[in-house]
Amino acid sequence: MAEQIRFGIVGCGGIGPFHAEALKEVDSAVLVAVADCIPERAQKVGEKYGVPWHGSIDDLLARNDVDAVAVCTYSGLHAEHGMMAARAGKHVLSEKPMDVYVERVDELTRVCKECGVTLGGIFQNRFSRNGMRAKRIIAEGYLGDIVYASASCLWYRMQSYYDSGAWRGTWALDGGALANQGIHSLDRLVWLTGMQPEVISAYCPTLQRDIEAEDLGVAMLKFPNGAGGTIQATTLANPGLSAEILVCGTKGCLKLADNEMAMLETETPLPDELADTTGGGGSNSGAADPAAIGVGGHVVNIKEFVSAINEGREPSVNGAEGRKAVQLLNDIYRAAGVGRWAAKV
Repeated sequence: MAEQIRFGIVGCGGIGPFHAEALKEVDSAVLVAVADCIPERAQKVGEKYGVPWHGSIDDLLARNDVDAVAVCTYSGLHAEHGMMAARAGKHVLSEKPMDVYVERVDELTRVCKECGVTLGGIFQNRFSRNGMRAKRIIAEGYLGDIVYASASCLWYRMQSYYDSGAWRGTWALDGGALANQGIHSLDRLVWLTGMQPEVISAYCPTLQRDIEAEDLGVAMLKFPNGAGGTIQATTLANPGLSAEILVCGTKGCLKLADNEMAMLETETPLPDELADTTGGGGSNSGAADPAAIGVGGHVVNIKEFVSAINEGREPSVNGAEGRKAVQLLNDIYRAAGVGRWAAKV
């Protein structure tokens, strides 16, 4: 019988409670403690789920009954807090992205390996029924050679969203529309195509929101096989649209809208298990409300991470996989000349 993995959650703000709720649905895992640097937030989540709460990460990491830590703090602290957990002998499950900058993801991966703990990431949209179906369709050649692929995350966040936390929209701890909202789209574009694209050009202005980072991001891509692609993300598209991934090949095309198969055409007939695209979305859209994503995808993602620990293998979203979207994000920022890549005056 698989061992039940005992989880602690660090970071009890926006996404932390989603992990607590998801863990209720994972038989092979159990929540045993939570922590947040704002004690009131930790207390609220701890009391709701009936577990001890702490006002510091160090106190949670000192517990002997914590096997794994779900890192749900600010994006730019994911690697730092993940390394703290690894050095305390805890397995690490990092919320998206694994960090804002790729060198920190690499350092986190190295430290977890040195400490002999498992590192996993949250990209829950990979685990939706239609997402996994799309991956098989592309990998098994039903679309032929990929000639074009695009990702679009045209969502809406009011200024009050950014004002709710001083870290939001900052270059050090968050990034903008591409790094926070669009990171799932970047990940799925690379994951589905199986290729890491080169960024040919990018435009990442701050048009409307009072933040450091971009509220609009547009990039033109070139894939290693010569295919072209585009990425667009914003938090200004009122009232918010579905996040879409389009992959076109020489033998067919498919499009995912959120986690639904919006379009699928192939020259070669698909086997029944790939042709049936009804249902299986797996989570709601966060187009206008970040709290509307649902926990179904997190449940499957966490189950796979726990299975990896018990089976002594790498999870499907490991450090190498988690870095790909962050590498693309950093390449876009570099091409746009923003953030740490902005020209010095």
